[in-house]
Amino acid sequence: MTTPQNNKLDVVVLASGINQIPLFEGYVPGYKALLPYHGKASIQYVLEALQSVPAVGRICVEGPCALLQQELAASLNKTDSPLTLIEGGTTFLESLVLGLEHFATSKRVLFITADLPLVTPAAIQDFLEAGTSARTGDAQLAIAVVPRSCYTGPYRHFTKPFNRYRDIAICHGNLFLVDPLLLKLPQLQEKINKFYAGRKNALLTTLALGWRLALVYMVGVELLHLLTLRQLARFTSQQLGFTVAPVLVPHPGISIDVDEPDDYAFVRDRIEESWR
Repeated sequence: MTTPQNNKLDVVVLASGINQIPLFEGYVPGYKALLPYHGKASIQYVLEALQSVPAVGRICVEGPCALLQQELAASLNKTDSPLTLIEGGTTFLESLVLGLEHFATSKRVLFITADLPLVTPAAIQDFLEAGTSARTGDAQLAIAVVPRSCYTGPYRHFTKPFNRYRDIAICHGNLFLVDPLLLKLPQLQEKINKFYAGRKNALLTTLALGWRLALVYMVGVELLHLLTLRQLARFTSQQLGFTVAPVLVPHPGISIDVDEPDDYAFVRDRIEESWR
């Protein structure tokens, strides 16, 4: 457990994810955090973005310590480095618990995945500002979502699923703010792994959280588009017993984690364009 630093936000970078399929010719499936883009590992892009945000304080990277120690040696060896490494969990729940325990005295902790090289300082800053605003500031779980209207230019060919509500269509982002006090809700923990496993399919996500929520989502959102995003968030909060808030972030790059060869090719092309 560590002590909060100067009102800055503590961050956990989830770096334990493993690709199970080849993403490009010659690639051996391995840790997503170490995927190469223009000569740098994915996690390096994520850390550079985080360290450019004034509100970010200490950063805990969860993952394969031996490999990450080698990759991040230059940053870790700085005397003023905000980075620490801890071994990641074998499941999302275990990783979440480890991260929250590491920063157990923090008011809220920012989680971000390491396979998000298109994330920018502006995207992180916008999420933090909206996620700590008067409208969402008391939420115990704030989740980044990206409006479909933001997918323009090269992002218009984005193929991951959107969730369509009465007022908006959104895609999940890969940033979320969590209150460490949620660790004290044991009835929630058994649902977290199913929730995370189904996060890219809203029906699977809601089923993981209970049949009432799944029924409301299926009828009120998927079939009839009767509910707004905020209405579903309120119902979800009532069912779970803690406050959940979706946070609109107009940066499509935070929704593009790398699971498939097409994802890798898209991210690689965007990064190479930025270097031209």
